[in-house]
Amino acid sequence: MLGVQGAQYRPVDALASMENTYATPLLAFDVEARFGFAKPLGWGVPTEYVLMDTSDVSVGDILVCGDSRYFIACAEAMRPPLCVVCNHVVSVWGVTGTSTQIVADCPAAILLKSRGESANSGMPGSTKPGQFTMYLPSLPRVALLPYMSVMTDLGVSYTINSVEASRFGFRCAISMQQV
Repeated sequence: MLGVQGAQYRPVDALASMENTYATPLLAFDVEARFGFAKPLGWGVPTEYVLMDTSDVSVGDILVCGDSRYFIACAEAMRPPLCVVCNHVVSVWGVTGTSTQIVADCPAAILLKSRGESANSGMPGSTKPGQFTMYLPSLPRVALLPYMSVMTDLGVSYTINSVEASRFGFRCAISMQQV
């Protein structure tokens, strides 16, 4: 069998998305669905396909393989699951200024979308905040909204500007909080 032993988590609580290991499948990731293993993942490309036993795979499952984390964004019969390559672990709090935690320690992908807004803050010498896209798995009983706060494992804070919830998970436009 091809692959490396990994861990599969099926989130049942958004505050403990990786609390219990669900399975330990063999995993092989590639950027192409034909699994030619011909090239590495490109810069800024958030997805890869996984070759694994798909008899018990669901959208939103989190996969860990070595130091890498992924979540399954699409799982269809007779096709390899599409995974989002996660580069951060995030926590999400309610609307800015509140202390209600919505998501804790969940793998996510955060990618630079643009170098900054065209509108200035009006402060002389101020820098433009970067605009980012965050991909987060579907989580039970979670509804993300604009103005919620996101904190990464590196201590970087973001504000959610807009949210698209789909069968793939959440795709959010976020901006870095500048203090």
